[in-house]
Amino acid sequence: YDPRAQVLKELSKKLAKKTGAPWFDITQAVEETTIREMKRQKGIDIYPNVDLYSASLYYMLKIPPDLNTPIFAISRVAGWTAHVIEEKFAQAAPKTALYRPKAVYVGKYCGPQGCTYEPIDLRK
Repeated sequence: YDPRAQVLKELSKKLAKKTGAPWFDITQAVEETTIREMKRQKGIDIYPNVDLYSASLYYMLKIPPDLNTPIFAISRVAGWTAHVIEEKFAQAAPKTALYRPKAVYVGKYCGPQGCTYEPIDLRK
């Protein structure tokens, strides 16, 4: 489970409760149905990414729907740019190779269901 999705899911839930909007319940039903049906039909575990609850949040925050795509794109420009730089300027093989980081992740792994959120000031 994408930990960012868990944060947005909780924010969406709180905002829906405050505003009385149905979007959290609808999105949660889509999430639960998708997880269940992907497991039943294909035998795979699939969980939402950060984008699933974004639309409901934007709507409840009264951000015009026409801005959803630009917000989606802007949030990814840095990553897209880094990929272009890697592909264009790195001393890569003649054909594009799959890049792997040289660092080893040392954070806490919580499995496919994810971790519970821990505030930054409580982290070690």
